[in-house]
Parts: sequence; structure tokens; C-alpha cells
Amino acid sequence: MRARWGVGLLGLLLGAACVAQTALPAQPTSAPVSPPRMLLPKPAARSVSAMAQDHAYALLALTALSAKHPKPERLAAIGALTRLAQHGNAFAEYVLGSLYMWGPQRPHALLPYNAALANEYLANAAIRGSLFAMQALAQFELLNHHPLQAMIWAQTLAYYHHRLRPAQKRAVGYLPELIAHAQEQLTTAQEAKLLSDVNGVLVRYGPRIEAGLRRRWPAPSADCLTRRIAPQGTVPDFFRPGRWKHVPRAASLVMVYAVDPAGRIVDHAIINVLPNWHVRDQMRYALAIMRFNPAPGCHGLRPVIQPMHYIDHRYSMHWH
Repeated sequence: MRARWGVGLLGLLLGAACVAQTALPAQPTSAPVSPPRMLLPKPAARSVSAMAQDHAYALLALTALSAKHPKPERLAAIGALTRLAQHGNAFAEYVLGSLYMWGPQRPHALLPYNAALANEYLANAAIRGSLFAMQALAQFELLNHHPLQAMIWAQTLAYYHHRLRPAQKRAVGYLPELIAHAQEQLTTAQEAKLLSDVNGVLVRYGPRIEAGLRRRWPAPSADCLTRRIAPQGTVPDFFRPGRWKHVPRAASLVMVYAVDPAGRIVDHAIINVLPNWHVRDQMRYALAIMRFNPAPGCHGLRPVIQPMHYIDHRYSMHWH
């Protein structure tokens, strides 16, 4: 990674947060919306109604993303996510923003590329406290040649990463690479105004972001708790350096799994992968080594949102 971090970067990493200037104000919420009908194949669909509300939304997103489901069901799930986003559901906003961010670059895509919608959904999700959305929007702004906005989002994520993990003195993995790529594209004038922009947006949106960070999914019953069984640290031979070309040194992936009572993964999909979809095959290695605890007392599918970072042929997992 480049050693050049730019003016005020250390201070930003440890003491500032912000949201991109292109972020739209959060849409006002009207009457709360009840969880939409699940679109998973039977018998899974019969078990979803007993799950915690936000967990059901994760399985809904899996229906929208996974090519295992028929196209009409996937489109219906996208429609349900859109209605949830209109009522302020940050997770739905993040999923939709990720879909519009890549469009047909995503395998089995059903939505077109739409920069305006990607920006709107991801920015609103970030304002509501989604760290995943902050990361995705930083990369999206960088891909669209907006390095200042990309740096603002990256610094926001670095700040909250530090707030949530104070023992870890600096961010590791994909985030420093993202910051370095944004930094090298900043002009001198942009560097000069970066700190004031960060502080200004923090004052405006900080309380809303922190409120979103404090909001947690309802805990499932003890019978349905899901724990990741640590994967083996051995990396197979086909991940030796030089085997894969055009793969960045660092990447980040957010996956959603559906886990059955035996702990088996019965369905999975990538929500977003950064910096681009060229790394998706290499990141799928995590699927082969992932294991979850059995839960015989749980009679339905358990959704798992699993973020992973990949750097120098090693995997790490955070925010789980």
C-alpha cells in the first residue's frame, strides 16, 4: 500500500466522520411497513414468518440476489425491498444501492446500472448508520472520478471503525487501500478543504449515523442462534501468488447465507464485492470453508450476513 496518506489523514482516521455531499436527506417515514411475504422455495417459506423481522429482510434480499430463484420471484423481492427502502429500511437501501451500483456487471443481474439511484440508496443507508453502505459509496464515488466524495466516505468509515474497535489502532485490509487510491487522486485544493468538509458533514449527520449504529437486529431465540465455526487457515494451492491476474491486493465482500438447522449453507449470494466483480471467484473460496453451528431446535432457515476482507491471500472477517 502506498505510504502517502495526505494532509490531516491521521487526524481524520481518529477524530472525524462525515457523509458525502451528494447524500440525499433521508426520506420521511410514514406508517411502518410489515415484513413482506417471503419468496423462498417451500418448505423454507413456511418457516420465515416465525423469524425476527430484520432477519426476514435478509432472507428476502437473498431471494432477490440468488439465481437459484425464478426470475418472477426475484423481481417481486426487489419490489418488496424498494417498498422497504421507501420506509427508511437501511438494509434494503444498501442492497438496492449495491444492485444499481453494478448493474449488468453483476452476474445474473436484473437491474440496470443507475448512478443516481445507486448514490441515493447508498447515501441514505449510510446516513442511517450502515457501515457497508459507507464503504460501497466510497468505492462508487472513486469509480465515478469523485475522489473528494470518496475520501469523505472512506474517512467516515475509518472513524466509526475506530469508534467500534478502539483497541485496533488503525484500519486494516481493504479500507487503507481504498483511502490510498482516493488520496492519490485528490487535487491540492481538495486536500485543503477535506478536513472542513468532513467536520461540517459530521455536525449535520453524525447523530443520525450514531443512532443507526446503536440499532441492532432483534436477537433470535436461543434455539436459532447462529455462530460461525472458524474456518481453517489453510489456503489451497490455487491461491498462490501469481495464479490470478488482475486481482487487486485487497478486496471486501459482503455475503448473505441461508443456513439450515444442520448448519449447512443451502443458499448464498454476494450483496456487494469491492473494488470490482473481477474478484468474486477468488472470494468464493470463503464459501467452501465456511461452517456454522447446528441448531436442531430451530425449524427454519437462519440468515447470516457475513462481511469479509481479503488482503495478500488472507481472509479476515469483521462486523459480524
